[in-house]
Amino acid sequence: MSSFTFNNVALRAFALATPDHVIKADMSDRRMAKFVKQMGVEQVHISLTEQTPLDLGYVALSKALKQAGWEPQDLDLIIFDTQTPDFLCGTGNSFLLHHYLNLREDCAAFDLPLGCTAFPYSLTIACSTMQSAEDIQRVALLMGDLIWYQYLDKATVLAHKQHLFGEATGVILLEKLEADSCPAIKTKLFAQGHGYINLFAAPSFRDVWQANASHFVMPDGVTVKYQPGHIFSYMNGLAIHEFSTGKVVDYIKEQYGEAIHDYDFYVLHQANKQILNSITTSLELDPSKVLVSLDQYGNTSAASSITTICHKLNDIERPVHIFNASFGIGLSWGFSDFVIDPGTISAIIPTAHHFTDHCLQPVYDQHSCSDLC
Repeated sequence: MSSFTFNNVALRAFALATPDHVIKADMSDRRMAKFVKQMGVEQVHISLTEQTPLDLGYVALSKALKQAGWEPQDLDLIIFDTQTPDFLCGTGNSFLLHHYLNLREDCAAFDLPLGCTAFPYSLTIACSTMQSAEDIQRVALLMGDLIWYQYLDKATVLAHKQHLFGEATGVILLEKLEADSCPAIKTKLFAQGHGYINLFAAPSFRDVWQANASHFVMPDGVTVKYQPGHIFSYMNGLAIHEFSTGKVVDYIKEQYGEAIHDYDFYVLHQANKQILNSITTSLELDPSKVLVSLDQYGNTSAASSITTICHKLNDIERPVHIFNASFGIGLSWGFSDFVIDPGTISAIIPTAHHFTDHCLQPVYDQHSCSDLC
């Protein structure tokens, strides 16, 4: 079993940035009101300009560094977990942030693509790297995904009634200390590779071979028209629901038993209200301890857990013991157990910031996304 304990890594800061544009559910629409009741999403933050997880990550990381009292030059490693980097290959978002923050040349950088299970997986990788590398003392770990890439103009976004997904990028700052000088961080990781067929985005590099295709046939037999430059997501909702409320719950019971009731708060991936309620009921958790950000920010994918932490715990006055469960793309799932100290969590930052100096500059024939806002 992939079980990890890190007793020499401290959590120094949490921060999260979201687009400053908010879309609220129209509760006068009967279908929308029913959707909100079922899914629990009252509003989402999305970008209608050209913001990406990189832009949001820069703002969040700048805030986190200030929160911890660090300078950019203090960082020894930067890790960016995203399925939607600014460039598809070659230059990860970690390298772009390395550029914008003018980090030291001996500050390492790499990206991860872990989506909804980003929190336990990327936290494990960051802590493991710190333990095995003598010179890596301070690490910035970022998590965020771009959701609204599949809606290419404002009119399409606003016409889309069921707003489940929002956008955000979160940051955790980690510092290596002497062993046993801080509360341990514990993680457990699991995967079911054949479940990939239930949750993915297309087209991909594999699909370049079918560049002349006019349609794709999805696993459930549904035919999707191929539009060059357009990315679409596929999810088998029933299979994902059964996985999240069945297998994930079974593993929590098996791994933690009655000890699952000993935590101060529970931070679950904010998939939707039905899944959160089902997990809470199945584990017999105190609902007041199950933190929710879904109503105000939607499902923010890789940033989901940090969104919840920054939304609900930024004013804590004592150390709190957290249990986290994340599940999704892969299929994969993982759990983490850690303590957060007061004064380490920043309030969520809405921002319109985005970089405009990338090496590829778009030229639009008609209207840019910015023109539509």
